[in-house]
Amino acid sequence: MWVCSRASERVSLCAEERCIAYISGGDLADQMRKRGGRVDELTVTRWAIQVSDVLHYIHNQDPPIIYRDLKPANLMLDDKQGKIMLIDFGIARFVAPTQKGVTAIGTMGYAPPELFAGKVQARSDLYSLGATVFHLLTGSDPQDNPLLIFDFSKNPRPSQINPAITPEMDAIITKTVAHRPEDRPASALEL
Repeated sequence: MWVCSRASERVSLCAEERCIAYISGGDLADQMRKRGGRVDELTVTRWAIQVSDVLHYIHNQDPPIIYRDLKPANLMLDDKQGKIMLIDFGIARFVAPTQKGVTAIGTMGYAPPELFAGKVQARSDLYSLGATVFHLLTGSDPQDNPLLIFDFSKNPRPSQINPAITPEMDAIITKTVAHRPEDRPASALEL
């Protein structure tokens, strides 16, 4: 099990032993329910920065670690410290940059298209982060329309669903959930 917070802090890997830590506050799916189905942009931005820090750290390991199942239910809020913890590294994998044929495991709606072709990369996790941010800000669950929700030529953009979303955040979400990995941010650090 892995428990991660910010990249500048400790990242723990427990392979042989069981690591259990109580994280008060619940997961981000719970936070959405508590807040009426959506979370405000400033809060989501703070959380997304923390998650990006963790992704930057794991993606820069040798070999890189690709998480593959980023979604609100796998992000816990430690409400005492206000920190986000990435949990459940059960399907995370060390992936060589040229490795192909990686098993397609993830959650429909949050999993990027290339995952189903067995071609994961760091940008795959960025797609999932974009899907998570989309869900938190709009209240629209990507699992409800997993194959088409991010086709913004046929579906509403994030700011059309929630007019409180700024144009800048709308652009960030749209870029992170781009169909082609090369159209997404190059790294979590860039994001």
